[in-house]
Amino acid sequence: MRQVRAVLAALLAGTVTLPLCTAVPARASGSSYIRARAGEPSSAPVPARVSGRPYGVAATSPSLPGPVRGGVADTPEDCPADALCGTLRVPLDQEDPAAGTTAVAYRLVYRRDRSRAAEGTILPNPGGPGMAVIGHRDYTGRYRDLLEDHDLLLVDPRGVGRSDPLTCRSAGWNGLRGTHAAAVAAARACGRELGPTLRHYTTAAAADDIDAVRAHLGIDRLDLLGQSYGTYLMTVYARRHPRHVRSIVLSGAYPLRFDMLGRPSAHAMRRALRLLCHRSGGACDGGEVLGDLSTMAARLDEHPARYGAGAVLDETALASTVYKLTSGHVDRLGRLPSALRAGVHGDLGPLEELAGQVRPISGSSGGGRFSMPMYVTIACNDYPVLWDRRAPVHARARQFGALLHHLEARDYRPFRPAAWVHGIADLGDLCVGWPDHRERARVRLGRAPDVPVLVLTGELDTGTPTEEALQAADQYRRAEVIEVPSAGHVAENDRRAGACVVSLETRFIRHRHIADPACLRHIPPVPVDSVNHPLT
Repeated sequence: MRQVRAVLAALLAGTVTLPLCTAVPARASGSSYIRARAGEPSSAPVPARVSGRPYGVAATSPSLPGPVRGGVADTPEDCPADALCGTLRVPLDQEDPAAGTTAVAYRLVYRRDRSRAAEGTILPNPGGPGMAVIGHRDYTGRYRDLLEDHDLLLVDPRGVGRSDPLTCRSAGWNGLRGTHAAAVAAARACGRELGPTLRHYTTAAAADDIDAVRAHLGIDRLDLLGQSYGTYLMTVYARRHPRHVRSIVLSGAYPLRFDMLGRPSAHAMRRALRLLCHRSGGACDGGEVLGDLSTMAARLDEHPARYGAGAVLDETALASTVYKLTSGHVDRLGRLPSALRAGVHGDLGPLEELAGQVRPISGSSGGGRFSMPMYVTIACNDYPVLWDRRAPVHARARQFGALLHHLEARDYRPFRPAAWVHGIADLGDLCVGWPDHRERARVRLGRAPDVPVLVLTGELDTGTPTEEALQAADQYRRAEVIEVPSAGHVAENDRRAGACVVSLETRFIRHRHIADPACLRHIPPVPVDSVNHPLT
């Protein structure tokens, strides 16, 4: 435990200089932390800018105890020939039968070698919250090597995708993409529309649904694979159903209790910009980029700029833009230093273009299989709050405002604390108007299972920074942490790092320990546009 705290303290101070592929025990139980050396540039060249009724095939897999109850029915065209698809009716509230039921959809994709029992069953979740699993991502292609002898279980969480999706007519993604005030109003409107039913849509309920599907299919234990919010869901599942967990992989991880005021993200933002420039081959200087960022934050706070179809670039929008570039849009991050320098010299065009591409202030790309109602419902039901839930909205707002007023400015430099906090969708006071005024019931969480755990974190990620990844790992007795160099949020989605990360995940699930992580050395840095305007 003391060693984990030492690593966290070093991260905050910016003094971590561990050599690549050196394991540092996180505590006496044997957890470890692996990261690339921050003190030396990468050796890779810098690229140039340029219903309980299953349908589908019969469940006769040797890994199952026999055919699934209900037989085979209603075969849709989108159920693969090598899979078992279906829905399971589950209680909305396990302690209140009168609350009714909801449908949870699943797809069990069988391993290619059906001549023998499966080595395991992988259960992935890509995050959100509010992201569908079935059909969302090509898990069968990405983890093809594992599917030689592992089955793959896809479950859409309740309220999402094919699992009786929640809808909000009064609010949508456009509300979350507007100003901070519009995002708060959209969350409140959606909560009011959902009414009393919103209390049944929680991470704990989703975890219990997954376990109901597991039991229905006769699967003993699962290899959990969570990404982003999926790491939160998998940790809740592991602590509610520990006997049914074989191993856990968490990518883009954060702990169950995290800082709703975004201090770790602000620390990570400053570190990410320095690392970006350190590995840029001289295209930028981290200290100068942070200086330009400070200049633009102050300037846009005093004189916001309007661009596009009514969009505003102020200090909060700039903070949101930087946050998104250093998390989910690392491929565009290399354009930020030159855009800031252009802004300092009076040309806001490059900054406005970047802001337009990542859509500050709030929300996600949304659409498709991503549910805005479930995004706000999980955030507002489950995440920590900074006020008394039982208080009226105006009292909650005062309580939050008092906290914001007393924040340390140095923790958020070069932004004001309010600008940084308001620029991140699911932090701060997004849920201050959420209509459930009851004190949150204590969710039963047992001890985490004593199983192998791999935690992966992107070196440049501000969404779920390394500081929070280490805290997530500290929730387990046998966790190993890998920081992926020059990668952002959920590193397996990064085109430069993805192949390496997936290979490490695959070998960990198969062998339940970290295999040779040498591929980390070959991940190229983010290409950076040269800063052409000299300081004057």
